[in-house]
Amino acid sequence: MFIQVHDSLQMRQNYPLAIYYFGYHHHQEHVIRMHGLDVYQLFYCESGRGEILTQNKKFLIGKDEVFILSPKTYCEYYSISDEPWIVDIIGFRGSLADAIVNRLNLAQPSIFTLSRNFDFPEFVKNLIDIAQKPNSQIELSTYCYKLLLLLTNTLTPVLPITENNSDIITEKVIPYIQKNYLKDICLDEIADACKISKGHLCHRFKEEFGQTINDYIISLKIAQARQKLIFSPEKSIGEIAIECGFSSASYFGYKFKKIMGMSPNQYRLIN
Repeated sequence: MFIQVHDSLQMRQNYPLAIYYFGYHHHQEHVIRMHGLDVYQLFYCESGRGEILTQNKKFLIGKDEVFILSPKTYCEYYSISDEPWIVDIIGFRGSLADAIVNRLNLAQPSIFTLSRNFDFPEFVKNLIDIAQKPNSQIELSTYCYKLLLLLTNTLTPVLPITENNSDIITEKVIPYIQKNYLKDICLDEIADACKISKGHLCHRFKEEFGQTINDYIISLKIAQARQKLIFSPEKSIGEIAIECGFSSASYFGYKFKKIMGMSPNQYRLIN
């Protein structure tokens, strides 16, 4: 089911964020767009699996995963499962959309795993109800910002696949890291567990994903910490640091500020 928000283009451009359309419980077909659309498209996978091609990268999206397509960019997406690929979609833009998406670190094409505590389909249903009201765009703009902010606090990034990495890196290394990243794991332990030399492991990982294994582990820890800062207000920064695998609150604060541009306390206050 697709629902268009019937405001004029000029009106929508006057809002910092504006929702253009919704797709709810949509049976996604094969789509190719040479120049993309004029809006950001936020996909949530309810069931099935799909493959998305954009910016010379390939992504697999499955249940409870989210993908954001940028405007005016080549994209192709299609089902790769026997069961129907069912998605919810929100198309949005606005006068400050680019700045907000960049500030929230959502601009680069990525698959994100959504926390099971957040009911995305129910959120879309609520937006559809709001859209039925007259002059609803102000309220929709507010909810769109809240959604993006909430997603940044509940999403865990998943690396893209390439033609060369559908081997030991994606089959063993990534699952091992995602299972054990909250522990004090080291490169030697990862290499031993995955039966690969440490040198080859580091080289292949950096070659395929453009970052070191340690940087990837830190990004997972920070993603977990962001959720705890928002949803566990009773916990201190020190407690969250230890729970997320950091050796100390000071080291956690240093890494958090380096990645997020603010301290954990500042992040907690504005969210």
